Amino acid sequence: MAIFGSMEALKKQACGKLFGKVFSFLEETDLEAVFAEVTPSAKKTIEIDGKNVYAIFQEYNTKLHENAKLEGHRKYADVQFIYQGSEIIGMSDLKDIEVEPDYNEEKDIFFCKSRKLSHVILGAGEGAILYPEDLHAPCMCIGEPKTVKKIVFKVKL
Repeated sequence: MAIFGSMEALKKQACGKLFGKVFSFLEETDLEAVFAEVTPSAKKTIEIDGKNVYAIFQEYNTKLHENAKLEGHRKYADVQFIYQGSEIIGMSDLKDIEVEPDYNEEKDIFFCKSRKLSHVILGAGEGAILYPEDLHAPCMCIGEPKTVKKIVFKVKL
């Protein structure tokens, strides 16, 4: 089940040492310095524990709801942390998929449609832990599209 809230709240609820590496990274890293190397056309990936835990720093403009894609993963959980800005993440349960999607094993991702979608708003300093059963459509705008800086941590399960 997905977990949402401040990093402190996520830290209290997340289980497993790999999630601990995410929170240690957030506490010990100069995030502003890393984001100085990131642009909308150039993400930055940092390995924290090889392919077990890594961070993808990204900057983008949020999307209109009709342009958001509902995605899922099988091998990794996402820890999405909003550094700057705010966005809506659409949420659905794996059991609500309309049609079995094509899975890209190399990228650990599939895109799908769901019979129902809930929405969660995340602002700066907040995040979400999304497990494989938690389908999500990130990057949706609140009102007009705006710039967001976000880190997506991939945690191997």
